[in-house]
Amino acid sequence: MNDTTLPKNPRRRRPPEGKVRPGFGLNDWLTLLRRSSDLAQRKGAPLRRDITLEEVKKHDRSYDGWMILRGKVYNIGPYLAYHPGGSAILEKVCGRDGTELFDRYHAWVNIENLIGPLLLGYLKVEKNGGDDDERAAGHYLKGVAATTSGPMSAGNIGNAV
Repeated sequence: MNDTTLPKNPRRRRPPEGKVRPGFGLNDWLTLLRRSSDLAQRKGAPLRRDITLEEVKKHDRSYDGWMILRGKVYNIGPYLAYHPGGSAILEKVCGRDGTELFDRYHAWVNIENLIGPLLLGYLKVEKNGGDDDERAAGHYLKGVAATTSGPMSAGNIGNAV
């Protein structure tokens, strides 16, 4: 007998593509939050009030992902594997402002309880006038869903969360 003739084990199921793996659910995340002392990796430093947009843009990788939500900067790298819609969605907003996308699908979610311990500090809003003000306020990402391919493309964004 080879593997193709053996009966399939109904208990052995793989999670659907883009979903969380066993051990990475909401309860697992909340347990990690309770047991960890420095998930944001601030190393004892106080919250910063001077994080620039340029600095956030440098942290655009899954292992070092920063994201802006409502003017606050979070290190979401530790949370990526726990996101119910899969990590690919959040990887698209690493190094960017995810406020508009978050509010579209998760306006009811309490950010402080879910990722509050990942807070690094606050975005520094520079008053240079014109285009710089719009970028600092987070409006530079308008249209990102329409121009992005993959899970956050305009056709798939409704399925993203």
